[in-house]
Amino acid sequence: MINLIKGPIYEHKQTKKLLHYLPSKSIVLLWHEDLDGVAVNGLLEAKVKAVINGKTSMSGRYNQHHVRTLIQAGIPVFDMTTPDIDKKSFYQGEEAIVYSNELYVQAFGENEPHFISSLVSYDNELLARKDRQAEANYSNQFQQFVSNTLQYAEKECDWFTQQLEVPSSFNAIKSKDVFIVARNTNYEKDVKVLRHVLKQKDNVIIAVDGAADGLLKHKISPDFIIGDMDSISDRAIDCGAILLCHEHPNGHSPGRDRLKELGVKVDVIRFVGTSEDVAITAAYNTGAKQIFLLGCRIGMVEFLEKGRAGMGSTWLSRIQAGEKITDLKGIHTLMKRRPFISLGI
Repeated sequence: MINLIKGPIYEHKQTKKLLHYLPSKSIVLLWHEDLDGVAVNGLLEAKVKAVINGKTSMSGRYNQHHVRTLIQAGIPVFDMTTPDIDKKSFYQGEEAIVYSNELYVQAFGENEPHFISSLVSYDNELLARKDRQAEANYSNQFQQFVSNTLQYAEKECDWFTQQLEVPSSFNAIKSKDVFIVARNTNYEKDVKVLRHVLKQKDNVIIAVDGAADGLLKHKISPDFIIGDMDSISDRAIDCGAILLCHEHPNGHSPGRDRLKELGVKVDVIRFVGTSEDVAITAAYNTGAKQIFLLGCRIGMVEFLEKGRAGMGSTWLSRIQAGEKITDLKGIHTLMKRRPFISLGI
């Protein structure tokens, strides 16, 4: 059992927004059901001291290894037993103390810490129990996921049989090799491996939402950014890329509203599905020569981590673009094993 951990505590309802300003060596308080790979990568990069979750870090609904990844890196993970606590019971950066599976926070200007919540600590026994739950749930979870995928694919098929309206600025990708980069687990490792290819002038780079920040970190400037614009930094917004907001069929577009408030010029693409689906479909409809994917989601667990119970539109976008798609997700694993392979892209 961990006896004592001390450090400044930072909290946000949305993990992806917290990661934009999280100082290193902090204790983090999240509200994140089933920690996903993107969140864990960010927490590892920030070198956090501990992760405390107001929701369940590993529910056992499906198999995931991300909590184990944190623990193996020496970062303890806890779930609060009283997740309905007042989120305003402390200020960002106040001193947090984790002692004997209890969380205390010492307010600025006070001499004594106050109790916040009891904690459940993830250890090998709890991880093994969650793994067994996920294994028992797999068959039912898989059937539900496939059923949802087929139902939504049938509902959304008409969107893919009509010509997608895209802003005229997008015509720049016609007959070009297009790289669509999405923020997913280990996508930056793929970006690093392909950096010399991505920097070639004749290629067009489309970043999906927060992937723009990952590209900029590697000194690669995207030509377009497509998405809800809810997980990108102000730096990415101002990087010079053409911004295309994803408007959902019901007219909702959080990115459009955010950018208009900032006084930023924005174009809109109205379409079903995820922003990755929008990018793939728009590139295909505009006549991209070849579409290379980095970090784009395709498996059941990846969608469950994203909070989506199926992948109807993703399935349709891949069926439609077909042979124009080359999926490069995970290419860093090949290069690690075969470092002298030449990428003839």
